[in-house]
Amino acid sequence: MFTLAQIVSMATGRPLPGGSDAADEIEMLRKRVKKLEKGDKGELERPQIPTKSEENLSAEDRWRLDMLEARLEELEKRRRDDRDKKDDGGS
Repeated sequence: MFTLAQIVSMATGRPLPGGSDAADEIEMLRKRVKKLEKGDKGELERPQIPTKSEENLSAEDRWRLDMLEARLEELEKRRRDDRDKKDDGGS
């Protein structure tokens, strides 16, 4: 059974539980936990669900962006039309 476990661990590339790599991995995890605890400034921020006003604001921002893009397209079209008229009128 042990030989089978070794073959599987070599094939998958994962160390056996309780092997020499496990001690190194545990020590590495302990260091990471200490580092995180050292830099901890109170409770972790919990994910926040946007409020209705925030959702509406973002919808309003999208609407404004769409309106500005439409206005820009119209201005670019007018500019092209004006250039075409000036080019045609001069010949």
